[in-house]
Amino acid sequence: MSAASAASSRKYWVAAVAVFLVVLGAAGIWHLRGKPATAQIESIAVIPFATSGGNPDTDFLSDGLTESLIASLAHVPELKVKSRNSVFRYKGKEVDVEKVGKELVVDALLTGRIVQRGDTVQVSADLTNVQDNTEIWGGQYERKASDIISLQQQIAGDIAGKLRTKMSGAEKQQVSKQGTQNPEAYQLYVKGRYYWNKRTGADLKAAISYFNQAIDKDPGYAQAYAGLADVYVVMVSYAEGDPKDFFAKAAANAAKALELDPTLARPHADLGLEKIQGEWDFSGGEAEFRKAIELDPSDATAHQWFSQSLSDMGSRVQESIAEANRAHELDPLSAIIGCAQGDAYNFSHQYDKAIEQYQKIIAENPSFAAAHQDISIAYWGQHKYAQVIEEYKTFVQLTGDKNYGELAPAMDAAFRSGGWPAAARRAVEVLTAQRKAGNNYLAPYLIADYYADIGDKEHAFEWLNIAYREHNTYLIFLRTEASFESLHSDPRYAELVRKLGFPQ
Repeated sequence: MSAASAASSRKYWVAAVAVFLVVLGAAGIWHLRGKPATAQIESIAVIPFATSGGNPDTDFLSDGLTESLIASLAHVPELKVKSRNSVFRYKGKEVDVEKVGKELVVDALLTGRIVQRGDTVQVSADLTNVQDNTEIWGGQYERKASDIISLQQQIAGDIAGKLRTKMSGAEKQQVSKQGTQNPEAYQLYVKGRYYWNKRTGADLKAAISYFNQAIDKDPGYAQAYAGLADVYVVMVSYAEGDPKDFFAKAAANAAKALELDPTLARPHADLGLEKIQGEWDFSGGEAEFRKAIELDPSDATAHQWFSQSLSDMGSRVQESIAEANRAHELDPLSAIIGCAQGDAYNFSHQYDKAIEQYQKIIAENPSFAAAHQDISIAYWGQHKYAQVIEEYKTFVQLTGDKNYGELAPAMDAAFRSGGWPAAARRAVEVLTAQRKAGNNYLAPYLIADYYADIGDKEHAFEWLNIAYREHNTYLIFLRTEASFESLHSDPRYAELVRKLGFPQ
């Protein structure tokens, strides 16, 4: 080769390399690295990406990126992805890959860091095999903050391509799919999810505001409507108000989300709860849950809600336990899913097992109020009334709930002076006053519960009939409530069960 030819060749390769680097830079990728996986990764956890500098906007970026990657990677074939509840307990903490991998029971962890400088976002990500702490894949990216959506698509696509080299075009599209291309709408949606996960009345109202703002920015944003459905369906348990109104809004927003994107899974789970608790449409609700699980088998919340619905209705104990256990496999560190496991035993009157499960949750999560509410039901089933009242008082301390705040001390004083019958009758007085004040829409069922437990059948049926006329959500517990066992032989009970339309 002549000197001229050699020089020409060198120029060609230099130019080629320069073009390649420019292409990488334009894509916003610094570099990708990795090695061939020796065995297929079947389960993964996305740990919340670390941030620095205490910038709240960067914190929201981290939350959003983490949740988006969880949702995207759930579409990778034959890959189980741990849900938000389990992974977010590691937010802001140093992560020992092998230790966390064992705690979450996964094959691999995705960890990373986000650095925001002005309008530029730098993201580093690493996928690590938890068995031997070796890197499977790694990447570094840089984009404008306004390009955060395309950045998430890129990262999800790169990871999926590493884990599953033979995905179809449709599967790749599902992995990289984003609900909106509007960065402002996306940021508002992320904030809505942040507050939804806090599960207090005030935070749920904040979530509604953010989801609605996201919809204002992008009226076609299906996930924002799904977020609203999630909010309204849990407000029945966490916020004051009329459950019928909450369920109606949950159903409307779930339907809108599915109209915009029929591939979404969670709105079907929302509709499952709404149909069973709000409409007493038990077969319709079950069909919605099964559709949700078909679309996203990794959605631990769908399995949890389905388990609790089966527990509430009674008669299908083993199915309820199986669904709760499946939710736990997907989300082993979630306190609310741990309670669902307890509920499966509680409502089948296996109180010792239920109490053991709730006590485990309380020991691991002392401030988790729902476990104290649930364990009070199990103690009631065992006629351990002093413990029932103590759990009420603890629930009030943890939540500040106004209705229980009136109920617990009144019952405590009556119990000390006249035992459980006096406490139950005092509870009826408090609940009746709350009902008259319009502060407790569920009071008729609860009043019937206390009357039945002290053997006053006539008043129990009177209030059960009021609850039926008012379509009281709590009537789904009619067949599993321990207090109502004394009513089972009465024809009026059988007629009420028939009218509610419980499955056989």
